[in-house]
Amino acid sequence: EKRNIVIINSGHRDFIYAGREKARKLRYICRLFAKELILQNFTGMSSEELLERLVELSLYTEENLR
Repeated sequence: EKRNIVIINSGHRDFIYAGREKARKLRYICRLFAKELILQNFTGMSSEELLERLVELSLYTEENLR
């Protein structure tokens, strides 16, 4: 059964750093979510194409966080 859960390692150094500021923490979590969306929905693409999708999704997401 697929549960569609993103698990965040609250002990990870990036999470700890991002957690110092609310806006930065939100951007960090959005990037983690974007990474999971890309990996699940664009299987079989090259690394370069996956990174392009990640940049695209991150830009749209961050624009709508404001």
